[in-house]
Amino acid sequence: MSNKNVIEKEWICNVLRRAHRIAVIGNAGSGKSTVASALHTILGLPVYHLDQYFWKPNWTPPNRDEYKIIHDALCDQDQWIIDGINLSLSEHRMNRADAIIILKIPRMLCVWRIFKRTFTYYGKQTPSSAQGCCEGFSWKFIQFLKWVWNFEPKYNAKLAEILETYGKTKAVYVLSSQKEIDEFLKNIS
Repeated sequence: MSNKNVIEKEWICNVLRRAHRIAVIGNAGSGKSTVASALHTILGLPVYHLDQYFWKPNWTPPNRDEYKIIHDALCDQDQWIIDGINLSLSEHRMNRADAIIILKIPRMLCVWRIFKRTFTYYGKQTPSSAQGCCEGFSWKFIQFLKWVWNFEPKYNAKLAEILETYGKTKAVYVLSSQKEIDEFLKNIS
């Protein structure tokens, strides 16, 4: 291991150990909730899965203004790990975050993970989903898979903007594979 890699790993550890607010963003199925839960275990910060606050029962979208109030109140807390997408409201979250983790996992892997999650939790809620939002196969599920498949081409510019805007003043980590995620978490534990 080169001296540069040792210094970089130490820097990552130090920055995250001092962080009070960490945003985890990426496509559905990229591992946001898993990374957020792992960070919670390692760092002891409270974790908020935005899906639990966004969705109403039966995967019904909320009133945007009501959700913005909830979202911003979570972001205004002194300590948190928040995982979720909702890039239209991300500015306040990114401004408040001390560190930002962007998961850029290949969409085929995201789709695979969503199928795996759906089979594992079929008819039940996942630990990070909202009350009354059970996993299952339906027309909404097909629409969701289409949204996941189109996430990268549709939102790459927004993710690049977040990296460009906040990468100058905050710790921003872009993780592009499960191996990178595992190594990242290992380095801070």
